[in-house]
Amino acid sequence: MSSASNGAGVISGSAAALYGAGTSLRCAGCREPIVGRIVSAMNQRWHPTCFQCVVCGELLEHVSSYEHDGKAYCHLDYHEKFAPQCYHCKTPIADERFITLDDPALGGQRYYHELHFFCAECGDPFLDPSKSSAAPRGLPSANSGADDDDVGFTVYKGHPYCQPCHVKLRMPRCGSSLKPGLRLLPGIGCHRPITEGTVEAIGRRWHLQCFTCSRCKKPFEDPSFFQRGDQAFCDPCYRVIVKSEL
Repeated sequence: MSSASNGAGVISGSAAALYGAGTSLRCAGCREPIVGRIVSAMNQRWHPTCFQCVVCGELLEHVSSYEHDGKAYCHLDYHEKFAPQCYHCKTPIADERFITLDDPALGGQRYYHELHFFCAECGDPFLDPSKSSAAPRGLPSANSGADDDDVGFTVYKGHPYCQPCHVKLRMPRCGSSLKPGLRLLPGIGCHRPITEGTVEAIGRRWHLQCFTCSRCKKPFEDPSFFQRGDQAFCDPCYRVIVKSEL
């Protein structure tokens, strides 16, 4: 079990003043009698020089101390050994508030400092910085009416993305080939993501407004068109082309 005293619960003074003259007390650390100053912590009594971090030996009488399985730790060593580690910066999380994720798409459980959980593409944090524990008190929130727990993200290939970046990375682009692996070509489509109104024609995907006649550049008034190679023509333009070839 772990507990943190953070200085609270540590009482120091003389043994005689705290427990009366003639009282025999033994140090929980060295088991020797305590004469003079005494530290009372973790429900035990200590010499000031014996109440120290079990790892680094720092004296804990006047600093924050933590208990784990009956052993005392300084702030640094306690968090190094027992605190969750931030997935991004790989350092222990000492803050009381942090982000925990248990999403199979992310490969299992992860922990983050509040502002280290951000979009893998644009780097914007998913949590409003004004709502983090690190924000200055009284800082107005950019979304003061929003739900504090509403942290939206989408996982793609093991990384979290905000919605705009997910659309940019995952949605098909106007002018992209229906055959996997083929690149976008200059001048074919606008190359922006297609979120709705997809047209699949002449081997590519298009925005409805971007699929136009190759000759007059006007959108097709109805779904029908005439194809020549990798080009599409409206009925009037196709008639002109055919007539010119006669």
